[in-house]
Amino acid sequence: MNPEASRDIVFNHLYLDFDEDLTIVEGVFDAIIAGPNAVPILGSTLNEDSALFQEIVTNDTPVYIALDRDAKKKENRLIEKFLEYGIEIYKIDTTAYDDVGAMPKANFLHLKKKATLINSDNYLLYRTLSSL
Repeated sequence: MNPEASRDIVFNHLYLDFDEDLTIVEGVFDAIIAGPNAVPILGSTLNEDSALFQEIVTNDTPVYIALDRDAKKKENRLIEKFLEYGIEIYKIDTTAYDDVGAMPKANFLHLKKKATLINSDNYLLYRTLSSL
């Protein structure tokens, strides 16, 4: 049985540095591949009132987002929310893999270096191209 506890936890919070860029992924194994300063949202959504979202906004932390390719809607909602708060957000193209946790770490780091800055000016173009 699960104990009564808040579901609003920040996984690996002790090891996160919100003064550096943060990589958001779906699961724990994805976070291992993503390396230091990566946080899994544990497959759930990331709401505006969640502790993680609030800490990112409070610290104006740049975010790299690398959700699995089957999570496009979740990813787009998350990008839109961060843009509303003026957060610098980069999209890591993970479409060559079904799951971030399945890719070699070196490949992930290479893809992170090539991440695309998403801002208010290019978001509509990004959404249109990513739906093709």
